[in-house]
Amino acid sequence: MADSFDGMTIREKLTEADRLMREVIEHLDNGFIPKARTLSRSLQEHGDNVSAMSDVTVRQQAAELIELNRFSEALYEKITSLLAAIDHDVSEVQGGN
Repeated sequence: MADSFDGMTIREKLTEADRLMREVIEHLDNGFIPKARTLSRSLQEHGDNVSAMSDVTVRQQAAELIELNRFSEALYEKITSLLAAIDHDVSEVQGGN
């Protein structure tokens, strides 16, 4: 993954890191967190009345959360690689490694 950032300047990498961070925030605020809250509220509302909420509904909502989590993890990995590339570039500019 770090190789895909090799041709970018430090400024371009910082701009891309900023864009990715905004994407993560938007994804969490508008996708993951609301879906997690919806599932949590649904489960709390039904409490011990398990027959009121079908297993299929719970599984479907949980599957959506799992998919959203995978997307979050992929973004996190990309940001981590990008920040490592930025760190490497800054170290080179400073005369380090």
